Amino acid sequence: MIYRRIVDGAPRETAAGNTAFDRHYDVIVAGTGTAGSYAVLAAAMQGVSVLGIDRFSGVGGMGTFGYVNGYYYGADGGMYKEIDREARILRDEMFLGDVEAKQYRIEKKAADHGAKFLLEAVITGVFLDGKTVKGISVLTEGRTRNLSCGILIDATAEAEVCAMAGCETDCGRESDGKTRPYTSVKVWLTEKGEIARTNHDSGYVNQYDPKELSDAILAAHESQLLEEFRNEKGRVIFLAPFIGIREGRRILAEETVTMQKILDGELDREALFYAYADFDKHGKDHALETELLQDWYVASNLSTVCLSVPISVKTLIPRGFQSILTAGRHIGVDHDTASLVRMKRDMHKCGESAGVCAALAVKKGIQPIDLPYEEIKPILQETGCLNEENNVGIAFDDKYRRMRIRWLTDKEKGEIRRELATDMPGIAIYSCKRLGDRIAEDLKKWMADGADNIADGLSAGTVTGDITGTLSDTDRVSAADRNELLRCNCAIALGLIGDKACLPVLRDIVRNRDSFYYRDNRRTNQLRTVIAIYLAGKLGDVELIPMLREILTDGKEYDKELYHEIRETSYSFNSNQNFNEVYFQVVSYAAISLIRILEKHPGNRELREEGLNILEEAFRDDSHIRKTTSLPEGTFEYASMENIKDYVNRFCHKDF
Repeated sequence: MIYRRIVDGAPRETAAGNTAFDRHYDVIVAGTGTAGSYAVLAAAMQGVSVLGIDRFSGVGGMGTFGYVNGYYYGADGGMYKEIDREARILRDEMFLGDVEAKQYRIEKKAADHGAKFLLEAVITGVFLDGKTVKGISVLTEGRTRNLSCGILIDATAEAEVCAMAGCETDCGRESDGKTRPYTSVKVWLTEKGEIARTNHDSGYVNQYDPKELSDAILAAHESQLLEEFRNEKGRVIFLAPFIGIREGRRILAEETVTMQKILDGELDREALFYAYADFDKHGKDHALETELLQDWYVASNLSTVCLSVPISVKTLIPRGFQSILTAGRHIGVDHDTASLVRMKRDMHKCGESAGVCAALAVKKGIQPIDLPYEEIKPILQETGCLNEENNVGIAFDDKYRRMRIRWLTDKEKGEIRRELATDMPGIAIYSCKRLGDRIAEDLKKWMADGADNIADGLSAGTVTGDITGTLSDTDRVSAADRNELLRCNCAIALGLIGDKACLPVLRDIVRNRDSFYYRDNRRTNQLRTVIAIYLAGKLGDVELIPMLREILTDGKEYDKELYHEIRETSYSFNSNQNFNEVYFQVVSYAAISLIRILEKHPGNRELREEGLNILEEAFRDDSHIRKTTSLPEGTFEYASMENIKDYVNRFCHKDF
């Protein structure tokens, strides 16, 4: 047997010999937060001995200590429904809010089923026999105890135990290693004496650096008191002790769920539960995300489209390891998918699923991966954790636009053309990406012909459902604009396919840049100018460089009308106060697209020197940051352009 722990950020292994364990549990759950609390409860309800360990003084994680008491998407059903119902009753009897009542109900119900808790304790290492987990060491009350287990569930949200054990993990995005921005919560009293909470994105943090994390917590609390975030009619009760970290380490699982697999429908159908949300990435620096996500989120303007994602037991198991499961946002997903598979409802169900699988595996004396699916399925169906009605596919699902999506085929070219002549073309554009060469010639013809014989009305041919709460495109778009919409949107679709016939039109869009943005979504709609810059950069268009130089280095660029037309904050485009969204997106995409063009022409030294000179001149100081926001260093708004600047500077100084 061996013993592994983290020393100086890396796992260190020593021989464990005949280690004596103080006690054995069938299931140990490391972390009793959003997922772990339900893993403890679910395993205990299956009749096995369970210990839940947490470094804090209670259970619930962000839902209790972080005071995030609401839900954003996530599929319905599971044990949490009954806990929520009981918490509401208890709240009405004796509590001021749901949060404390919910924490009490989870702890009480788990204890009633025989679960034990070890709180204010820290796991310090993992015992293994080869790659089979045998137990853990835990620091509690000033001494270290060794505990053995049948199955260990890592529900730390940060894959802390998996990292100790030596499991493979990944973290952050490929471009710069950054994870999603974190949030902070302010709890306050309204004029009517009601408890309310607000949260805002507070910046970026490496939570594995103790000093950086500590500084981020202090900065997040300080930012809540900035003028931009004050509410003169309310009074602050407290700032939540947890900051909301949306992403960290993720395991490489027996089956890792990727965005590509989701869009292609290539996932294990033996689902324990379905996750459901949009790619809720929060960060504004889209230019640093994967090309796949940018094609979806930016070029196709489908940022609020929701997708149901089946999660199987294989996605909870670290690749190559036994007797260990994960539950939480650190399960086997890629960076893109981590923004979708993290919602509270789904993490509750993730914990419940892991707890059930762990308990059944212990009772049968087998590994979780070998459990017969037909034995897991009815247990999860009974609580609603697994419900096939949650497998809804792809949909817009909000008050602005509520409809199921189906992609258009090459037999529906008339409908594609009609869609492309509107300011809500996202479904048609992504359908064209899927069709590829089968639609390319049609797009070229439509781009040249304009928008003849385009029918009035909304996107009727693309949905099975209704759009609610929106104006029809005929109310927003004049007939005179339809030719231009068709021309530009065909070029965008061709750009996604990779056909360079789009480039003259994309250059025109950039040359005549304006603040027009599409209307597919209730929020985070994208600028047509930015889409054109992105696609031309993706195609390596050298002729775009003079325009990129102008955007990045011309002192008069900021004075252009497009950067000052949208003055008010709005949910549909920019909800951040003191942040010039148009300027940020145009400049950030100009910089990153210039880098992409240089990367497409690695042997052209003259071009590289020209491009590097532009980038170095553009980001030699903080002028682009200050034109984007006047908020101080350390805020999310400041960090957004700072991320772009840092990425550009690293590129300029790398060895070619």
